[in-house]
Amino acid sequence: MFEGVGATGIRRRIAVAAMLPLGLNLALAPVAAAAPPAGALLLSVEDVRGLAGNVDLAPAEPVSRPGGQHQYDAQYPSSCHGVFNQDVAFSPGYGEFRSVTYTGSANRTVTQAVAVYPDSSTAKAALSTLGKALTACSEAGLPDMAITTQVLDRATFALCQAQCATLYRAEGPVLIGVNAVRFGDSDRVATAVLQQISGRVGAS
Repeated sequence: MFEGVGATGIRRRIAVAAMLPLGLNLALAPVAAAAPPAGALLLSVEDVRGLAGNVDLAPAEPVSRPGGQHQYDAQYPSSCHGVFNQDVAFSPGYGEFRSVTYTGSANRTVTQAVAVYPDSSTAKAALSTLGKALTACSEAGLPDMAITTQVLDRATFALCQAQCATLYRAEGPVLIGVNAVRFGDSDRVATAVLQQISGRVGAS
């Protein structure tokens, strides 16, 4: 689901994923926080259409289990499996999970995923686990997966190809993942959706 990935069609197969540098310290004391209902954090198709420029995205029903495309696991090292598989990207230990994908013409796609953990420390640890694995993946120099990573702020990072359109953020007890594909400004769309979900977590 990355813009501009090569002939293998990875951009159609990648589940939301990203990285966190090994040196970023997330070992903070647990912070008690009321766990919001996961379903209430996802944006409706109307919300996402507006953020994406009123494109013709189709509504879909959220799912309560992280998906996976494990048929590709044998092609890539285990450090890359979180790129394709939500059930790898989101570490076990969450109490609730919801994800929804809206798809439109020209294969434009926006995927949202949220996992609600017991506390903010656990959510940040899940982010760190994902980051360490995908750091190794990005450094492997695989010819058909030319991905890089960027830290956007203390709790937000991006997995990038032509654009940084796969974003992760630990917001309170929630780990949020957003991916936008085949928009001219996929990075802007993903950022706008991420900000809206983060606001809902903060308001809960």
